[in-house]
Amino acid sequence: MAHEFESGFVVREKAWHGLATVLPENPSVAEALKASGLDWDVEVLPMQTTVKEAVADESGVWEKETLIDVPEGRVVVRGSDKSVLGFVSRQYKPFQNREAFEWFQPLIDDGMCQLVTAGSLMQGRKVWLQAQYGDAVEVKDGDALIPYLLLACGHDGKMSVRMQNTPVRVVCWNTMQAAGVSEDGDVEGAAKGGLSISHKGDVMAKAVQARNAIVAMNRELQQSIDAYRRMTKLPVTEDYVRTLAKNLFDVDYLKARDLIYKFRQREEQAEVSIREETRAKIAELEKMLNKEGRAEKKVVEAFHESPGCEGKTAWDAFNAVTYHLDHGQKGTSESRLASSWFGSGSRKRAQAMDLILGTAGM
Repeated sequence: MAHEFESGFVVREKAWHGLATVLPENPSVAEALKASGLDWDVEVLPMQTTVKEAVADESGVWEKETLIDVPEGRVVVRGSDKSVLGFVSRQYKPFQNREAFEWFQPLIDDGMCQLVTAGSLMQGRKVWLQAQYGDAVEVKDGDALIPYLLLACGHDGKMSVRMQNTPVRVVCWNTMQAAGVSEDGDVEGAAKGGLSISHKGDVMAKAVQARNAIVAMNRELQQSIDAYRRMTKLPVTEDYVRTLAKNLFDVDYLKARDLIYKFRQREEQAEVSIREETRAKIAELEKMLNKEGRAEKKVVEAFHESPGCEGKTAWDAFNAVTYHLDHGQKGTSESRLASSWFGSGSRKRAQAMDLILGTAGM
């Protein structure tokens, strides 16, 4: 049983080791909320703690426990079973699961999107809702992306409400660069760009907000598609892919790369007595730079052999990285997806995009 997954729904096909409820296409908000197991609210309660102190009286010395309030702290509790989800400040305002579902209602009513999956991870600490909001878009002949919009929030106080594009490459089912409305996917932090999720306001205002969000996401997706299409026309070598993988995944390589520069500077200025020692250290670091790591090997294999990759272009290089993130890393499929959406996988994908756009002549 997958330890990350708690409950959820999917359309059409089984997922999450068969634990998710399968619904027909285009479920209603009410159906999706219940089937995903997210029909519960969170409560934000005062925080208290126990203080122990030694007390002496005629009977001797004993330990006294006193319950005191923590004025600045609050506890987030799931209403359905009173389980503790996280600890937050008193300024924290919860974004309820039903609010996330209701946010999509105007878009569903207009036929602009349809819900495809939702669920709970880590005993309710993170929840997500994903919808398809457009038809497949071709990057090149026979290589298409399906646009999905991910809305997620953390009830543990560690992740704010996030909205981001999570287009999926049909040929290999990789999650592509999540080009959201801000660098870290934080909707609240992207309010200056015209997109945020409000906790208050009338229904009509929220409907306008949702439609504006789709326009913004379409614009972000088109920018990514344009970059992907440029990648398909840019040839790269296997050595380029090796360096890309090392920069993304090999901590020892990064340390050696930084150190060798310093030692080469030192060699030029060193006295004869320590120059040989410096050269020996440089030789040791060069071996570390040239050593093939596990991730490097997997990414190079994916560059040549993963579905849809031909081992020729920057597009193949980027897809080799996404394939490794979604399918090649250690852990369960659930932990890899959680990483892809919420954690290091999302950051690595964005970093790979930046490196390719910045170093491959684009």
